Amino acid sequence: MRAGAVWVVQSDRGAISKNEGSNAPISAVTPLWFAIALLIFAMCYAIWQTCRRRAGWSAVSVDALPAMPALALIALGLGLLSFIVRLVMRVGTEFLWLQLGYFSCYAFFYIAGCAAARSGLLERITLRDAAGWLIVSILAISTLPLMLSIRGRLGGFEGGWNINAFYYAIWDPAVAFGVILGLLAAAQRWGRNSTQIVSRLGSTAFGALILHPPVLVALSVLAMPWAAAPVLKFIVISCAACVASFALSAAIKSLPGVRKII
Repeated sequence: MRAGAVWVVQSDRGAISKNEGSNAPISAVTPLWFAIALLIFAMCYAIWQTCRRRAGWSAVSVDALPAMPALALIALGLGLLSFIVRLVMRVGTEFLWLQLGYFSCYAFFYIAGCAAARSGLLERITLRDAAGWLIVSILAISTLPLMLSIRGRLGGFEGGWNINAFYYAIWDPAVAFGVILGLLAAAQRWGRNSTQIVSRLGSTAFGALILHPPVLVALSVLAMPWAAAPVLKFIVISCAACVASFALSAAIKSLPGVRKII
């Protein structure tokens, strides 16, 4: 229901976008295509669980975080798979509103998360577990501007048989492992004794996720006549959109029945 709510809100009533240089019709769900992917994964998971129970198969569970070399091999494999997929479906290219160029990592992390959740592994990730991957992520992120400046015109990063596309395909899982493990570790370290404000923001976070695209688009349109430096406009609009999204989420959650979904 939560994933479906994102799809409904981000239909033609929400933000819209169109690929540059494309004659394809405007997509009504592009801003949050990943929410549709999440809905598909959730449906597949429900079907799998039903089949598994009827067949009497035991559930798959991951009890301990694999060592960093093992995760590095997984990241490399995900990068290679993404590189191959993007030879056909480049980043930014949609198929049924979905960007399949990202699906290798999306599918893996969804499955891994389901398996790890059974044993409570996600609640046992420490900063020590995440430290190595945080360093990898920081290094990977720091190389992106350098690659764009040096090799920006030597091949598309979004896909194709070139070094840039291979770099970006490997870059994705390298950054993802660090960000995901880092956030899980931070939540365990500092999130247990949250303040009242943090708790309230947390309860409205999913609603803010659903509502932020139309809010951001509306504020961007309103700010178009404002003659200011692009960086300043970016900072102001981003902050305003963040505050407005959480405020709107809190207001909508007060409606009957909405709280059960978001």
